[in-house]
Amino acid sequence: MFDAPEDTAQEDAGLPPGVLVLTVQDADGNPVPRIPVDVDILQSSVAKGDSRQRVTRETDDAGTIRFENLTIGGGTSYGISVTRDGGTFSLPHFGLSAEAGKRAVLHVYEATQDVNSLLVGTQGIIYLQLRQDSISVEQLFQVFNLGRAAWLPDETFALPPDYKAFNKTDAMDEMRFEEVKGTGVALRGTVSPGRHEGQFRWQVPLNQEERQTIRIELPPRMAQMRVMAEASRSMALNVAGFPAAQRTQNRDGKKILITEKQSSRAEGGLRTIEITLTGLPTPGVGRWIALLLAGATVVGGAALNLVRRREGDRGADDEERRELLEARDALLDEFVELERARKRGDVGPKTYERVRGALLDALARIVAMIEARPARGKTSGSRKAAGALKSDPAAPPPP
Repeated sequence: MFDAPEDTAQEDAGLPPGVLVLTVQDADGNPVPRIPVDVDILQSSVAKGDSRQRVTRETDDAGTIRFENLTIGGGTSYGISVTRDGGTFSLPHFGLSAEAGKRAVLHVYEATQDVNSLLVGTQGIIYLQLRQDSISVEQLFQVFNLGRAAWLPDETFALPPDYKAFNKTDAMDEMRFEEVKGTGVALRGTVSPGRHEGQFRWQVPLNQEERQTIRIELPPRMAQMRVMAEASRSMALNVAGFPAAQRTQNRDGKKILITEKQSSRAEGGLRTIEITLTGLPTPGVGRWIALLLAGATVVGGAALNLVRRREGDRGADDEERRELLEARDALLDEFVELERARKRGDVGPKTYERVRGALLDALARIVAMIEARPARGKTSGSRKAAGALKSDPAAPPPP
């Protein structure tokens, strides 16, 4: 197992301000002579914005470059990068102070695309949160390269076909995750010896059912995966092939479900993961209120039509009656959804009573209007239901 040397950029009291001395070394700490070095100079200004300048120099026979008369201060930073065997190796941007110059060391390695020839392993975390109309999925990966050569990945792994709102965190080194439109995510760049992290998030629409399964492909060499989901009391988490999820709390005090699994090198690592959430809330109170408003519009319009017809001594309107029957059936369906939400704990007692009372009131008015104008040639078929509602307004709706 290779212990990768650390890249550094540290102040050196022996160097005057505005001076940077860079040494490029190989895996064994030997200098790398006559290799091009790119310096990215970033100048940031509140008034003028950001501007960049790129300078290329070459190391001497001792693998060193000396830069002088560089700008110091918080508005200017310097990033160093070197390309070798197709791999890019870099030092993140740093500034220079007015007290002293800096001495930096950057290591470069042989590079290959063949992951099977390398000691590479990956750990991952998937964190799920419910949104108003979607499930937010955040993925964090740690990639460990324990060998002496860098890995040049170009691995694409699929997300669900209906994923949306992909967003990634800016990479701190040369390993990066990129969106592949219509497919998912690609792992690209350079994975030098050591540990690297990458993070991205996306969403998948809720299917409006109590159960939803999300299938995700994973990067190669996935040795360990942890899945966590923020959950209400009624929700459950199942990950195919994983142990049963445990209920606990995160550092913010939120209730979460968590499960974890390890895979050996001989097994080839985890390549796909199938996550199922159950006990999901179906469309909530907002939908019921919207439907009640629509029902009130139907009732109001029907009442106006009835007044006009009474004035004109006209017969019943079968189309109007059909609309009232459809509104009645829709309200009965909403009673069922409200009872399910109460049992799951998704609505509290006060909300339950308020919405239930509004549903009962709207249903009673619609039933009364249906009975007031029966279809031609037929007697009313809803008098018993209307009578039950009037005699016992707290009674549950008929099944």
